[in-house]
Parts: sequence; C-alpha cells; structure tokens
Amino acid sequence: MMNVLRKEMLHPVWSIKVFPSQDVIREHPGAAKLAAPTLQAKDVTDIPAAFVADPFLVRHGTGYYLFFEVLNKATGKGDIAAASSHDGVTWKYEQVVLTEPYHLSYPQVFLHEGDYYMIPETVGAGKVLLYRAVEFPYRWEVAESLLDGRYTDPSIFQYNGKWWMLGGARGRQLHLFVSDRLEGPWTEHPQSPVIRENPNVSRPGGRIIQEGNRLYRYMQDGEPYYGSSTRMAEITVLTECEYAETELGIVLEGSRKEQDWSKDGMHHIDQLKLEEDMWMVAVDGHYFEREPYVRWKLRRVGAKLARYIKR
Repeated sequence: MMNVLRKEMLHPVWSIKVFPSQDVIREHPGAAKLAAPTLQAKDVTDIPAAFVADPFLVRHGTGYYLFFEVLNKATGKGDIAAASSHDGVTWKYEQVVLTEPYHLSYPQVFLHEGDYYMIPETVGAGKVLLYRAVEFPYRWEVAESLLDGRYTDPSIFQYNGKWWMLGGARGRQLHLFVSDRLEGPWTEHPQSPVIRENPNVSRPGGRIIQEGNRLYRYMQDGEPYYGSSTRMAEITVLTECEYAETELGIVLEGSRKEQDWSKDGMHHIDQLKLEEDMWMVAVDGHYFEREPYVRWKLRRVGAKLARYIKR
C-alpha cells in the first residue's frame, strides 16, 4: 500500500573518475582530483546505460584498460564493459565485453601466467566464476567455478605464496577463502566469516592492495545508505589460521555539493602501481536522481519483461 502512495523514487547515477597519485590512497585525495568524471553513462555507445560503476584497471602492453559495470536500461541488469587509454589521462569507451542472463558487476581483471582473468560479481549464478580472456579485452569464457554461494564483490589477491579471496554475504558478513592455486580448490578460512553483522565494513569496495609488506583493503560503508562512502583497513595478520585487521577510517565520501557528480556518495576504489611513487587510481561516485514513481515502476516491469522474452 505504501508503494502506491509514493510520488517519486530516488535512484543513484554512478560515474567513474581516473586520476594519478604518488602513493596508495589512505585519505581523501582532495576535491581537485575529483573535479569531473572521466566516464559517464552518456559515454556508453552500444547499449542504453543508466550508469557506470565498479572500475578496475589493468595495464596491457604500452596502454591501459578500464573494466566496469554498465547498468543496462533495457534489461535492468549489469553488463561488463571496457574503456582504453594510451596514457591514463584520455579514455575511449570500447564496448560491452561480457553479458550473462544474470546481473554482473565488480569486474576484477588481472594477469596471471600470461593470461588475463576476470572475477566479476555473479551472485545471480549462485557461485563465484573465474573468466579467462579468449580475445583480450573483448571476449571472455568461464574457465572455472571457484566457489558455490552468493558472495558479493569477490576480491582476490596473492600473499605469501597463497591465493586469498574476500567476499561479502547476507547477514552483513565478510567471508575469507584460501587456495594454493588460482583454479582451486578453495577452502574457507577457520575464522571466516571474519566480520559479522557490520554494514560499515563487511562489503568489499575494491582490490586488495599490497605496498611493501603492508596489506590494505577497502570496503563499502552501507550506512546511512548504500554507497555512501568507502572505508579503509590494514590487514595486520593473515595466515591459514589467523586473520586480523585495523580500520583506518573513511577515504572517499560524497562531496555534498549541488550538481556534483559524486554529491551523494562514493563506494569503490582501484589502484594500479605504475612505478615507484606513481599510481593510477579509479573511483566511482554518484548523485541521487528523482524519478516519478509511476515511470519508475513501468520501467522496472519493462525490464523484467525484456529478460523473460530473452530467455
């Protein structure tokens, strides 16, 4: 009954910013570096895009690629797209590179033993899937099913000769898994879930960063609403038996400036080390757009119908 009485809905419009940094991001980078977005929905040319979010960077040859979620207006689900750059400053939208019957987001791409791999969020599949590039960056195929379960924003990294993966789960939990090989088998850590019932720090918000012997992880703060800010923690103990971290505070948040692309929040960060004292950083941010409730409802119904017809 309450939905019938609603006159309008608020929905986030996400955009992406890429900028240089001399160090790992441990605090807010400053308004000047976030002045204008690098990539927006209007830059997407092959599908009707509501927003772009969850950026991940990778170096390829002498250039760079950016992988990210595009929310497809026609289907109401996320697809994975790519943009390219020769210098990290000017970016060109390429195309959608991965689409599935279910929602995709958070496309962490990395190079391992000569091949490019991607682990996107695939909650709709009920498992964590590892994709391998058949033709980088445009064609990907499933190489392995790593885990069964609905884990949000799975974040993979190597440390001390092991592969590790953090993933959010229902109940505001953060789960930890370990493996000797990328392809598995993966085993849940004895302390997992390493975080329970905490909406501020339980959901991953970007790639795990190792700088020297220090490990940093970023997380989405789900309060006072989803996508409000990005927090940072240092992982201080990581063995097959133990896990501990120390929270370092908020590093990204909404500007609260009217008409700003990131006015209402920021929830993701990725960082690519180029050389000593030189990093390339990709973040996302959003503002809330108001839409009449009736139009929003019709759009949702249309997207569900489109998915049904496609099946």
